Amino acid sequence: MKDFVKFLLTKVYQFKAIDEKYIQSAFELTVIDVNYHFPDLAREEIKDRITTNSNELGVFLFRLGNVLHKNDQEDLKPQIHWLLKELCSCEIYFNNEIGEGFYIVHGEGTVIGSRNKIGKGFKIHHGCTIGHKKNGGGNGNTISDNVTMYCNSSIIGELTIGDNVIIGGHTMIINNIPDNSLITQKGELLIRQI
Repeated sequence: MKDFVKFLLTKVYQFKAIDEKYIQSAFELTVIDVNYHFPDLAREEIKDRITTNSNELGVFLFRLGNVLHKNDQEDLKPQIHWLLKELCSCEIYFNNEIGEGFYIVHGEGTVIGSRNKIGKGFKIHHGCTIGHKKNGGGNGNTISDNVTMYCNSSIIGELTIGDNVIIGGHTMIINNIPDNSLITQKGELLIRQI
């Protein structure tokens, strides 16, 4: 992974090298994330998927930026942020706490704003937004375990989303959602217990 990250950094203007220990840590976290959903994928196959810009690259770049954030490597984070936007069309703030099993499906246009607490098994599709009602304020959202957001859905505010929630495509969430809910929107918001 060290050589791959070195290659990626050549695409960044005035890049700064990243210590191999941070790269390896991010890779290990990514393996855990991917194996949460796909337990039969071997490490080498996950590595191949990262290096061929499959869904796993976005997860890896987030994990790398998050590892740098947790280790106070502030001067190294902007280049990873740029790579995440440039290569994966995602903007994910590195101060988010996201549990194991984080997975991005076709991440183009995905935005996860700052200061969210997200549990295990979180899966997000393209065009989704997790954000605040106003810029610069708030504590972010609390999203529990095994939540899936389908394309172009949004969670906006300082909300609590329960365990095992499925948010259907093109749905905007502006209120707390209880555990085991399926949310869809066709004219009005529909919440069903699953």
